[in-house]
Parts: sequence; C-alpha cells; structure tokens
Amino acid sequence: MSSTILARHLREAIHINRHGPILWPALRAFLSVLTPLLVLLGLDRLDLVAGAVFGALTSVYCRSEPYRNQTRSLAAVAAGMVIAVGLGDAIALADVAPWQHRLLVVTGTAVVGAVATAATTAVKLGAPGGLIFSFATGACANLAITPADVAPQLAVCAVSGAFAWLICTVGAAFAGLRPQRRAVASALEATAAYLSNRSDVLARHRSAVAVETAWTRLALVGGRQRDTTEHQRLIQTTEICEVLGGSGRAASETIRSLRETAAGIRRGDSPAAPGYAREESAVVPALPPSRWCTIRGVLLAAVRPGKGSGSWLVPFALRVGVAALLAGVLADLLDTGHIYWAGVSAVSVLQATSTSRSVPRMLQRVAGTVGGVLLGLVLLSLHPAVWVIILLLAALQWAVEATMPVNYAFGLLFATPVALLVSGMMTQASPAQLVSSRLWATLLGAAVAVLVAWLAPHGAWLARLRDSLARVRELTEPQRTDPERLRKALIELHDAYETAAGEVPESQLPTEELLAVSRDAYKLLDRGELSPPARRGLLRRNPLQGGPVRG
Repeated sequence: MSSTILARHLREAIHINRHGPILWPALRAFLSVLTPLLVLLGLDRLDLVAGAVFGALTSVYCRSEPYRNQTRSLAAVAAGMVIAVGLGDAIALADVAPWQHRLLVVTGTAVVGAVATAATTAVKLGAPGGLIFSFATGACANLAITPADVAPQLAVCAVSGAFAWLICTVGAAFAGLRPQRRAVASALEATAAYLSNRSDVLARHRSAVAVETAWTRLALVGGRQRDTTEHQRLIQTTEICEVLGGSGRAASETIRSLRETAAGIRRGDSPAAPGYAREESAVVPALPPSRWCTIRGVLLAAVRPGKGSGSWLVPFALRVGVAALLAGVLADLLDTGHIYWAGVSAVSVLQATSTSRSVPRMLQRVAGTVGGVLLGLVLLSLHPAVWVIILLLAALQWAVEATMPVNYAFGLLFATPVALLVSGMMTQASPAQLVSSRLWATLLGAAVAVLVAWLAPHGAWLARLRDSLARVRELTEPQRTDPERLRKALIELHDAYETAAGEVPESQLPTEELLAVSRDAYKLLDRGELSPPARRGLLRRNPLQGGPVRG
C-alpha cells in the first residue's frame, strides 16, 4: 500500500466538529454513571462497580438519533453490554494456567471487539462502536470473582443498563424534533452548496445523501410529534431541497435563503411555512427498513461469503480481531500489564472503516491518552475517598461526552482518567503502575492496529465498490428503474468508494467510471423519468423559481 494512503486524511486529526448535540448527551451520561454508583456505595457493594459502569455506558450510544431509534437501539446496546460482561466473567472464572488465562483474556477482547464492531458498523450505530463492548469483556475477564458473584454482577449491569435506557429515552422524548431539525438544516446547507457549483457531481451526491438522511429522520418521530405543524413544515422544507436539487437551477437569492433558513433552524427558530400552495398536507415518509434486516445480511455474508449485502464487513471484522489479538499478545510478551488495554486500543483505532482514516484516529488516541494519563496520575496520587472517586467518574464522563464529538483526542483526555479510576477501584495496583500500563498498552495497540490495517488484504473493499457500480448500472437500464432503489444504490456506491479510497492507491479506483455513472443516474432521477414514490409525487409550486415542479 502506498504511504500516501496513510496520509490521505491526516488533517482529520485536528478537525474540530462544531455541529451536533452536546449538553444533553453529556448530562445523560453523567446521570447514568452517577446514580448506580451512589446506590452501590449506599449498599456497600462497590465490588460490583464493573457491572454498574458498563451498564451505565449504554448512555454513550445513539446520542443524536431520533426517539424511535433510540428506544430500540439502546435496548439492544444494553443487552449487548450484559453479554459482554458475562463473557468477561466467564473468562475470569476459567480454571486454567495463568498464561492460558491471559490468552483467553486477549482472545475474548479481540472476538467481542470484532463482532461488535461489525454489527455496529453494519447498522450505522455510530461512536463508540464496538469499543465499549470489547472494553467490558477485557476488564471483567481480569476481575477476581467467584461463581457466586456472577449473578449479582450481571443483574447490576442489566439494571444499570435499564436505568441508562430510561434516562436516554425519556430525554429523547422531550428532545422533540431536534434530531429532525439538524438533519433538515444539513439538507438545506448541502443543497445550497450543490446549487452554488452545479457542475460538481459529488456535491450533487452530498445533497442527495443529506436529503435522504432528512427523510429518514422525519419518518422516525414519536406519536406526539407526528403531523404537528413543525413536523409538517420540516417535511415541506425537505421537499423544497429535493425539488431544487433535482432541478439544478436556483438564483443567488435562493441559495442565500436556503443557508439563512438552515442557520435559523439550527438556532431553534421555527421553520417558516414554504411559499407554495398545496391542498394536500405534507406526506410523512415511510419508515426505513429495520436494522435487523442489515444484521441478517451480515450474518449471511459470514456464512456464505459474497452472498450478503455486508460481505465486506466480514474481512473488516477479521482485521479488527487480528489486530486486537496481536496487540494483546505482544503486550503480554512485553509485560506491559493490563494487557487487554492494548487490544481495546487496537479496536478503538479500527472503528474507522478504512486504513487512511485509522491513522488520524491513532494520532488522536495517542495524544488524548498522553494528556489523560497525566491527569489520571494526578487524581490517583491524591488517593481520593470512594465517594469522591464516584463524583469524579460522573464528572469526567460528562466531560467525555461533551468533548468527544468535537475531537476524539479531547474526549480521550477525560476518558483515560475514567479507565484509570475504575481500574484503581478494581485492582490494588499503584497509580504509577496503572498509568504506565495504560500509556504503553495504548501506544502498542494503536501502532499494531495501523500496521495490521496497512498489511491486510483490501480486495473486499474493491469488490464492494465494483458490485455497487454494477448495481447502479443495472438500475439505470430501461425497464429496470426504481427511483428509491436507485437513490439508495447511489448512496451505497459513494460510501463504498469513500471507504475503498482509504484502502488502495488512486490508480486502482474506478473514479472516472464512478463519476460518469453517478452523473447519468442523477440526470435520470432529476429529469423525473422514473415513477416517483408517494412522498415525491405531489405537484408543488417552487416559490423560489415561480413555476410548478413535479418531484
């Protein structure tokens, strides 16, 4: 692999993300961590702290998803946490030689990390992906427990996860249409960017993806918000984006208006009623397919390689597992201590789905860990009381969730002390030992992850890209056209290209073919020669151009 691939996304290491929810995700993590730990403190059962913490970390998932998705996805995450903790407990109880136990620890960490990463990537669950599940198994596998401790540990994990689920879903219910508002604002911004440069087929694609995301978000609303005035206006605003994106024509005033509307929606302003008349009320888009359909595709690919839609995720999962296993074994040979930390570090770096994107993640993880171990050393050296540690854990987790979306390194600055404090509660190691283990294991795991990604085969990523190209070509043939399937196929095509671009040299990428196929497909969609779905089939008057436009 060319070294230029490793440097392709280096600038992302210092990228600052200014969009997305921060305060509520941070607050819900704070409450989810603090409450069960205070209960255990009151019951004098801090020996169960591992189960409580990992159950509480259910709250770090689905931070920006709509209410309907959060209720289901977080329930699955909580159940997954119980399974991960249970596997770790089973390894901890294994009656084997010390070296065999260490091998079981790194193997369990690697397998859980690989499976969880593939599953969370397949359903687009988002950060932190398979990381926390892997961490849960590795940490619990090192506990000094007896068989009698397993049931209470799992019960505490389940109750803590259920409490985190309750906090998150209640908060999501009160969040109203904020996820939908953010998605519609992004659609407005992407549409304006395309209309400013109509010759750029990639800008056209980005606008189509943003609009499709907005439709998906608008479908995932609770009963209280569905068909409200604000919901209707957000739907109508998204329709305007789709119409303008399809027409490819807009005056400079229109583009400025789109951007101003997006800024207003992000500020919390009520979206203005679109300036076109229509007797029918806005059509609520259909619900997207269940995420379990995607999981079935990945399972099919695992059993019958090449037959499932997620075939590329199988070698991706193997890459994660091999890197985590190798990192753990090397950490054991080098006697770094807490060898599972090396495997968890490798899993974390490889949450990026391509080699080039794993490099900035490695740099962020190293930078954040270096700062975090210094902060952790200061806190551990103070030998705080248990109740102070609990407050620190909750406060630090709040800081993690407030800063992680801004830049991964900022989040690691606070996540590292969390791991050190939890480990300090579960072991008798000195602060210096914990800090040294964390630092060297993180550096080792991150380096191994990038090395494995660099050396691993990349054929699956190119095969996915070729299959996606063939699919789009097939759907643009006469008598084979289906607008919804073609839109989704185009999104899959560009996602496959973006991932493959981080794996192979540019000379191996069918870039010109992709641009030509995409341009033809979008022209076909934009001309309206395909029978439109219900949500796009209404006659509308475009207020910004004056004439009727059919979606």
